[in-house]
Amino acid sequence: MNISTLFFGELEVQEADVFTFAQGVPGFEELTQFTLVQPEDSAPFSYIQSIQEGDLSFLVTDPFLFIKDYDISLPEALQEELKIEQSEDVLVWSVVTVNDDFTKMTLNLLAPIIWNVKTKLAKQIILHDSEYNIKHEIVLSEVSKPTQVEG
Repeated sequence: MNISTLFFGELEVQEADVFTFAQGVPGFEELTQFTLVQPEDSAPFSYIQSIQEGDLSFLVTDPFLFIKDYDISLPEALQEELKIEQSEDVLVWSVVTVNDDFTKMTLNLLAPIIWNVKTKLAKQIILHDSEYNIKHEIVLSEVSKPTQVEG
């Protein structure tokens, strides 16, 4: 299918590349179908692009690249909801916010996006009773090697 997007122009998206947020994403609950866009020149950042609303995409990154000791545990109910069977099937994304003059970036560590790459199901969760916040400042020189999530 082809979708018209604000930032990427016309995109051809294969059905196999579409993933579902069953309850939508916070603030956009009616939008449930997304695809991952990974422009070569934007690494280590990617975009989660709405299939239903071409003007909506979220800048995301792997939080473990920036925060070596980022520690999250996925509740059993979430694992069942997303049909997670193996930790290798899980990707964790954090939404990135860039200020107006592009001099500062922050990660939302409090509300990561959990994505089961096998079932194509995803959900943004809130880490209750956590010391993490929604605006953790990052610097590109902080990038490290990725690590695995505990399932």
